[in-house]
Amino acid sequence: MTFRDPIVFTPFEVKAGYLNYGGKDYWSGSIFNKTPITTSDLPVFLDSTQYQFNILDALSNRRGTFVEVDILRTNLPHFFIHQNYFDLQFGLGFQYTDFSSNPSLPSETGKEWIKTATRGDYHFRPRSLGLNTNTSLSWQLSRNRATYIYYSFGVNSISLYESDGGDKDLTGMGLSESFGIGTKYIFNQSRGDFNYTIGVEAKWSRLYMTSVNAAEDLSPINGVDLRASGIFLTTGIQFGGKHTDGDIAYSYMINNDFISAAEGFENFLAKERRHGKRDKALEMLQYCQSQIPYQQVNYGVEAFIKSEFTDALEWFNAAEKEAKDDLKIEIQQHRRNIAAELLDSVKNYKNQMSIAEAEKLILMAQNIYPELTQVNETLAGLYLDKGKLNTEIGNYSAAIQNYLDAIQLYPTIESLVIPKLKQITNSIMKDAFFAMNDDELYLVINYLESIIELNPEMENELDSYIVKLELQLENQRSKSENQYAQDYIIQRKKETMPEILQLGMTYEEVKQIKGLPKHIGTMNEPRRQFEMWTYPTDSITSRLYFENNMLVRIEE
Repeated sequence: MTFRDPIVFTPFEVKAGYLNYGGKDYWSGSIFNKTPITTSDLPVFLDSTQYQFNILDALSNRRGTFVEVDILRTNLPHFFIHQNYFDLQFGLGFQYTDFSSNPSLPSETGKEWIKTATRGDYHFRPRSLGLNTNTSLSWQLSRNRATYIYYSFGVNSISLYESDGGDKDLTGMGLSESFGIGTKYIFNQSRGDFNYTIGVEAKWSRLYMTSVNAAEDLSPINGVDLRASGIFLTTGIQFGGKHTDGDIAYSYMINNDFISAAEGFENFLAKERRHGKRDKALEMLQYCQSQIPYQQVNYGVEAFIKSEFTDALEWFNAAEKEAKDDLKIEIQQHRRNIAAELLDSVKNYKNQMSIAEAEKLILMAQNIYPELTQVNETLAGLYLDKGKLNTEIGNYSAAIQNYLDAIQLYPTIESLVIPKLKQITNSIMKDAFFAMNDDELYLVINYLESIIELNPEMENELDSYIVKLELQLENQRSKSENQYAQDYIIQRKKETMPEILQLGMTYEEVKQIKGLPKHIGTMNEPRRQFEMWTYPTDSITSRLYFENNMLVRIEE
């Protein structure tokens, strides 16, 4: 309860219990002690005609009940000094004491003890009713329990004699004071600002009266000095004493949950503008904030141990933002370990996962720790496997790209890749030479040129393939273009001039539809030359290619 709210107000508290009493030395014994009464330690003041009062020798004749009600007890110092180490409250109280054992008056001493009243015989039965001021000093070490010491001082109306018929005599005004120490259990209410309390209190009390009002010669008793002690049960209502967000945050902090603790201290500081421990809360908040990166690293390590790599990376990224240099070094080491673990899983279980899954893990490892050298080697090996798979299914262009990517990532693997590239080249010439469309032929030619750039010694071997592929590309275009031209001529014979461009149109026909071009130039391809008309606009540029006064290609 380091940051608890102080107990500021106790509207009422009721105390009730049993007590025993004796003379001035009675307090020297334990509560409810059986110390006998002596002539030098009488609880009553006698005149010179008497020196003993033996009716109180038996403990059973010195018992009574005590009831006290304290009201409006208020923690006044709290309004001037904002602290919560202890609660000092001041209030008012009413108390009633009844020593109901009711022993008969002494009989062996003669006329000095007048027993007879108008309604029966007198008995020694002290009673008091009084008003007091009280003070309590309490300290609260846990949410559900408080300990306190207590003092009261008051003025009482006292009567010592009571007859069988209820007549009272030997009356007067006296003083009372009491000391107590107790503990009470607090029942916290989720709704409302108050709490119920139930407790137990050990009390030592004194009832003092030096003169009595009585008929002359009624009794040799001139007054009393009763010292009593007993155990009392207490119950009441109090405001304050509740734990705060600061206490919750402190609990998190001592359990090393600095993330939750920091949030709790921030809430406490936002709500408690006048709390006496704001400076301490601010100090603890700063400490928690300095420890958050270490906690995040620990969470990351726990996630890594559970193979939850994505969560681990998120924790490491969060910790790195506020981490000090030494912690950043540790984080990088953890990153490296995660990346190495991912690569090992690919190497060890590659046959049990798809290539796409393996590639995802490798790229994740690269993102986590780019400096890890094994990343490029492992990824190059994966591309080598992808190249093999694409070769088997006849996707030669993709296979070549896989092999080129593998060499770029890990040049040492080139000795394994070159034979496979030669194999692909032979397969292209044998199996797919006549089946490829224009786009595929373009890609293959580009890939073969890339192979030559990587391995100039293969130029003589691959040039012949490139020439053959270019010739095949040209033949396919010529066939396609001639077919378009023939179809157009037939169409021309059947229809009037169309409103859109079609292959096979002449210069004049194109001009009628598109108008004059912005630019006229030439474009060369192997063994062919085209006249190129360009029509630029804001959103798109169109290019028309003519060969022998015939439109053979349209690009937009």
